[in-house]
Amino acid sequence: MAGVLPADFRLSAWIRSQEGAATAPMISSKTLDDVEKGLPHYRVSEKQILFLRALERKTEFAGQQVHVVPEFDFPLAWCTTVKELEYIIRALKGRNLVQLEQFPDPKDSFSLELTITPNGWSFLDETAKPSILSSQAFVAMSFGSELQQAWKAGIEPATTKAGFQPYRVDSLPHIDRIDTRIISEIRNSRFLIADVTQQRPGVYFEAGFGIGLGLPVFWSVREDDLKNVHFDTRQYNHIVWKTEEELAEKLYFFITAIVGKGPGT
Repeated sequence: MAGVLPADFRLSAWIRSQEGAATAPMISSKTLDDVEKGLPHYRVSEKQILFLRALERKTEFAGQQVHVVPEFDFPLAWCTTVKELEYIIRALKGRNLVQLEQFPDPKDSFSLELTITPNGWSFLDETAKPSILSSQAFVAMSFGSELQQAWKAGIEPATTKAGFQPYRVDSLPHIDRIDTRIISEIRNSRFLIADVTQQRPGVYFEAGFGIGLGLPVFWSVREDDLKNVHFDTRQYNHIVWKTEEELAEKLYFFITAIVGKGPGT
């Protein structure tokens, strides 16, 4: 059975990935463009993990068979077609991460009963951190007008150049509680950038949460505010900058040296 390619399969995949979320995403003609711009591109190995996680969400107890209809469920793995999902499932089966007796004849019925194997559960534990798949960088900083150029001419271009999508909680429309959104997006990020210029307590909180998750945190501060950096975080290496261009140059170097280049390069 031939797969159907939506106008943007990634949007379908993203909507399916929100199933079961505490707060449903709000999509309208005003927000659609912003949502689509932030959607990631995944490699084949990453799609296998995403599909296995989708099975995990549908599994109520170990050993349960999960009903999958590839014609409708290929977005669960961020696949472009049914054929690609077939490949993903065969790959997972070959790695002994899912159990499937055999693919049925599409002429008869093309629905599958998949079971996560013990190896599959172990693999899910090993890849539990969402940052493994993320191309997003969470940015914690003051939203004051004085630092808008630090974002637009410093942090945003440096992060994008390194191949990652910078995310600031005020940059995209949402309907969530702000604290819920912050926690969620830090968990969904590959690393965190914390510019502590103007010494906002929220920036320190977000950086600390990222450290607790084991994420790389890149600290930065404008030179004239360096003396005010909180005592508890002074031991961390800070990118000290005078101009936005200097911030962009130094931040790009740190990201590529420590994390490497992202999938957007």
